[in-house]
Amino acid sequence: MPESRKTPPGSRSPRYLLPILAAVLIGYFLARQVNGWRIQSDGAERQFSVMNTYARITIPPGHGSEKAAEELANLAEDAIRDVDRRMRPSGDASEIGRLNASDPGEWLDVSPATWTVVMESLRWHRLTDGAFDPTIGPIKRLFRFDKREITNWPSEEEVSTARERVGAEKLRFQREGMRLSWSRDGMTLDLGGIAKGYGVDQAIAALQEQGVSNALVEVGGEVRGLGQKSSQPPQPWRTGIMNPRGEGIQVLEYDQGRAIATSGDYNQFFTYQGERYTHIIDPRQGRPLPSGVAAVTVIHPNSCLAADALATTLMVLGREAGRDFLASQALGLFREGLEVRLYLEDSEGQLKQVTFGVDQQGGFSEEEEEAVFRLSSPTPEPTPLPGTTG
Repeated sequence: MPESRKTPPGSRSPRYLLPILAAVLIGYFLARQVNGWRIQSDGAERQFSVMNTYARITIPPGHGSEKAAEELANLAEDAIRDVDRRMRPSGDASEIGRLNASDPGEWLDVSPATWTVVMESLRWHRLTDGAFDPTIGPIKRLFRFDKREITNWPSEEEVSTARERVGAEKLRFQREGMRLSWSRDGMTLDLGGIAKGYGVDQAIAALQEQGVSNALVEVGGEVRGLGQKSSQPPQPWRTGIMNPRGEGIQVLEYDQGRAIATSGDYNQFFTYQGERYTHIIDPRQGRPLPSGVAAVTVIHPNSCLAADALATTLMVLGREAGRDFLASQALGLFREGLEVRLYLEDSEGQLKQVTFGVDQQGGFSEEEEEAVFRLSSPTPEPTPLPGTTG
């Protein structure tokens, strides 16, 4: 007769371990889920200087990712700093800096990111018939935008010489290998009118890759949001646009993915013989613009790069030419819809607001009204700068 097996004292049969093992596994997964909710309940806000301006990244509680908010803020900041490192106009560490220091005919390889922004700059240059020009540096250096008043205007000869070194069509490129070269000496490329918007888009893309559904990224006056600021209670992201000629703000609310860019002569301007000039230069005339358009705000459905480039372009074009450009691109560049606000200063120093709208069917609208800026926002928020959010 076979001998029966006895369980040694102090041990348990394997079948008695199954409930214990199941309890351990359930507890493990519950712990992960709870930890996930804990991470999502965390929020983070990061402020730093980059691209000669300020930047802010806001990751609210309930951001939607399993990663901690601080880690997400790091990823977004890294994306912005990478754009700055590659595209700043000077320095050996910068691809654009090396291009600007190169001799005519010398070819330089650039990264896919830099190539993308340069090609977008050239596209905007062609579409706007030169109103957007990233090679404007030689003319800009003739004027002292660090002074509030100048007494000497550059001579016609100086302006003419500088204009010979301006023109994005003089930048040569080879698509195979992503290579750039100048066709003449003394030229420089400055992507400041478009790179900040691209940096915002890159930061948003980095957050979306991590499953983030609620966040806000801002560089200078270029800002883009995901989702909403708060879900309990529901609260959308808001942007405060500063009055370019006085106190107060306009508060804009916007939805998923929308991008807002503001360009204006808030801080960079000078006066000459009693007339105010903005830091925005008309490349076609080779001179700073008289301050008729005080500021432009562009609301784009999904691209801060496009909003950034368009805000700069419309500062140059003004109301009439700007209207014609927008209408001509209603079924092209702006087929996904668009809203633009121009803040115009009349001869008596009063501001009026002209709002252009493009809908997804190609419809175009124009409205004019008095520009109204509140002295405070509906809820306590940080003091806004051009395009600053809350």
